Amino acid sequence: MFDHIILLKKLAIGSAALLAAGPAFAGQGKPVVVYGEAVENVRTVRVSYADLDLASAKGERELSARVGGAVQQVCLFGVDGPRLQSSGYHECAGEAWTSARPQMANAIARANEIALNGKSSIAAAAITISVR
Repeated sequence: MFDHIILLKKLAIGSAALLAAGPAFAGQGKPVVVYGEAVENVRTVRVSYADLDLASAKGERELSARVGGAVQQVCLFGVDGPRLQSSGYHECAGEAWTSARPQMANAIARANEIALNGKSSIAAAAITISVR
């Protein structure tokens, strides 16, 4: 518990520094990368979709397949071993999909805006699947 409080304090300080520096980076077209300490017993997979046309049904299907693979990757093995046959896997997968769906919707909405307007007001972001 104590480690989590320290981590949260560090993240809050880092976030405040990033927000204060934000205007200095505005309009430079450079990505802002935020680093944080790893949290114990959290498995994370980032799903790349840069090569997909998410404005098409085929691209959406491929994204869904990739997210499904990432969900399996983070949920298949827990700290205590395989979970496929246990309710732990299904609970984990449900939580992972619940987290992934809004991220997928944002990515698809961004792709559709770009297809229609040549630009989007939605920031580009990777889809991240994280579970404990």
